[in-house]
Amino acid sequence: MDADIETRTMRKVARRVGLILAALYFVSYIDRTNIAFASLTMNEELGFSPTVFGLGGSLFFVGYLALQIPGTVAISRFGGRTIMMAMALAWGLLAMSMAFIWNPASFYVVRILLGAAESAFFPGAIFYISLWFPPAHRARMTTLLLIANPVALAAGFPLSAALMGLDGVLGFSGWQWIFLVEGVPAVILAFVAFWGLSDRPDTATWLTDDERRWLNGALGSDQPSHGRHTLGDALSGIANPVAIALSIGYCGIIMGIYGLNLWAPQIIHRFGFAEEHMGLASAIPYVLASTAMLIYALRFSNKGSMGSKAAVAALAAGAALVACGFSTSPIGALIALSVAAVALYIALPAYWSLPTLIFPGVAGAGVVGLVSMVGHVGGVIGPVLVGYLREVSGDFAFGLCGLAASLVVTAGVAWAVRTRAAA
Repeated sequence: MDADIETRTMRKVARRVGLILAALYFVSYIDRTNIAFASLTMNEELGFSPTVFGLGGSLFFVGYLALQIPGTVAISRFGGRTIMMAMALAWGLLAMSMAFIWNPASFYVVRILLGAAESAFFPGAIFYISLWFPPAHRARMTTLLLIANPVALAAGFPLSAALMGLDGVLGFSGWQWIFLVEGVPAVILAFVAFWGLSDRPDTATWLTDDERRWLNGALGSDQPSHGRHTLGDALSGIANPVAIALSIGYCGIIMGIYGLNLWAPQIIHRFGFAEEHMGLASAIPYVLASTAMLIYALRFSNKGSMGSKAAVAALAAGAALVACGFSTSPIGALIALSVAAVALYIALPAYWSLPTLIFPGVAGAGVVGLVSMVGHVGGVIGPVLVGYLREVSGDFAFGLCGLAASLVVTAGVAWAVRTRAAA
């Protein structure tokens, strides 16, 4: 009987909570990374140098860092549906406004504001998952959420290539159509989130009484008492040395992911791929990464040490980035990029399982916010590092080696905390 209730309840939760969160993350990731493909013509039209583009890409994270902890704590105290609706509505409109930038200053301002609008969504989603998915189901759900990340790139690059074909329609350039069209889904999903999500299992009218009782029992000590905890409770874990180490390690993953994502189309383009083939070529690493993440979620996400898996994957990604930097053939570079993408996106969910395993309950909200906030400093460093070193050296090799070095740090942290996160 218990097994039947568990299966039925978790299927309902995954179909509602999981799908809405994944859809929001999917569109948020498209809205923050579509400048990678737009840059193929936007940079020339607006006169942006590699350093200007890299800085603009990174400034997203200046805004993104601003509300990581307070936004996550707000979700823990006041519930997720209203806050997530407001965030999605704001970032959708700001994503569309990217179509109207005209110089570096306007580019920088909109990127900062877009980052601020998205800042609390991802750490809030990770904490929100801990309110709905018991530990036995959490790693798999976290992985399924994170699959939306490479899927967004796999789908977004070909979509952006198609939208480039609208160049000149209604007087807009192709890169402007990318931003105008791809910002709309976030606005729609804002209202889907408001009407479809519940703040916690006790208020979920779409669960039966038996299902609510089972879920609350399975969550156990991980389920905070709504309205009884203080801000101090939520922030109690952030001064812990392990939380600080996790934050530093996550910085390496984010350096690798965003350094790769924002520059991948230009890395591929340097090998002479025609513009009409760029969408498909740029999507290949992320199609493979999405497939690998799905297999990982279904077969391996709840097996073995999360810290060990994150460490091995981070080292593999670093080695592949170095290989890509020194590759002299298009096929070799594309294979190396694909291996790097697969390894990075396996490291990501394994690493994100660590904070709430080590810091259960409401203290996890503050730690998740800290890890995301400090870690995303890597989102500022990675693209700027690659852009600057490319401008001064004329090549991507040194920048990619810098990203690889950061992943060695990630591997060290994940390996060091692996026993603390043992299930």
